[in-house]
Amino acid sequence: MKRLIALPLLCLVLLTVSCHYKNIDEYIQKQYLDGELNGNILVVRGDTVLYENSFGIAHPKTKEQLTNAHRFAIGSISKEFPGVAIMQLYEHKKLNLDDKVGKYLKDLPSWASSINIQQLFKYTSGLPRVSWERYGENNMTVTHELLMNDLKKVKELAFEPGSDYLYSNYNPILLMHIVEKVSGQSFEDYVSQNIFKPAKMKDSYFGKAFPWKNEVLPAHSFDKDNKLDTVKLDGLKFLMLFTAQDLYQYLYHLHSYQLLSKESLKLLSEREGAQSPLGVLEWDEDTLEVHHHHGEQGNYESVIRYYPEDDLYIIILKNQKYFNVMEMADKIHSILRSK
Repeated sequence: MKRLIALPLLCLVLLTVSCHYKNIDEYIQKQYLDGELNGNILVVRGDTVLYENSFGIAHPKTKEQLTNAHRFAIGSISKEFPGVAIMQLYEHKKLNLDDKVGKYLKDLPSWASSINIQQLFKYTSGLPRVSWERYGENNMTVTHELLMNDLKKVKELAFEPGSDYLYSNYNPILLMHIVEKVSGQSFEDYVSQNIFKPAKMKDSYFGKAFPWKNEVLPAHSFDKDNKLDTVKLDGLKFLMLFTAQDLYQYLYHLHSYQLLSKESLKLLSEREGAQSPLGVLEWDEDTLEVHHHHGEQGNYESVIRYYPEDDLYIIILKNQKYFNVMEMADKIHSILRSK
C-alpha cells in the first residue's frame, strides 16, 4: 500500500518541479525545443517590452528564419476590426446600432430587414455558418463574391434574430459592407486610415490572395509534416496580416480609449454566447479585468491577452498549429505573477 501511494506522490513532485520556470525565456525555449512552437512571442508591460523573440521558420521549403518583422494571419481576431469600425461610425452618429441591415444593403433577401447591426455584433442574427468545408472539399477558390452569392441564396434564417446565438463569419462580413456603405470608402481604406494609422500600426496590411505570393514578409502557414496550407482565398476583405508589435499598438490604443470611448468598448464587448467581436472581455461593473481573443486560420493560431491590473499584454502568433497558444499565454501570465 505504501508503495502505491508513493508513486503518484513522486509523480506530483516531479510535475511540480518540471512546471516551475525561472523566467519567461526558460519556459518559451522549452516549448520550442519540445517542438511545440513555431512563431513569434511578444510580452509588454505598459510600454516596456519584457520579452520578444522569434522561433522557427517562415517557410518550410526555403527555411527562411522568422523575425519580429514577419506578418501573420490571425483568424477570428481580425473580426475585431469591422466591429471597431462600426462603433467609430456610431460615435460619429453615422448609424444606429438598432438600424436594420436592409437599410444599408439593398441587394440582400427579405431577412435583411429583420436583422439589426447589434445582432450582427452578438452573432444573434440567425445567419447560417459559411460552407468552408464544401469549399475545401471541392478545391474551390473562395472569393468575396462567392461568399456573398451564397449568402444571397439563404432563404430562411436559422432562428428569429435576437432569439439565439450562432457563430457565423457572415456577421462580420456584413459589418464590413455596412462600413463601406456608410463611410463611402472600401473597408480596407477605412481601417487603414481610421484604425491602423491612429494606432501607429506601421507594418500590418491587407493581403490580396492566399497562398501568399507578393506580400511583404509573410509567415507562411504549414502543418507538422511541413506541408503548406492549400486553401485558396482571393480578394477577401479579412485577409489581414499583422506583426506582434502592431497588435500590441492596437491593444494599447484600444484600451487607452484612443480608438473608441469606454462606453463604446463596453457595448462592443457585450455577448450573448461564447464571444463578442472582441472575443471575451470580462468586466467587474465598470472595471475591465481581461481582454482575451483566440484565432485560427488553417495552420495559423494566435492569441492576444490584455490584463489591465498588471498593465500586461501577451501576444503569441504561430504559423504552425499546436493547439497550445492559450495554455502558453496562461503560463506566461502565471510566471510573471509569481515574481
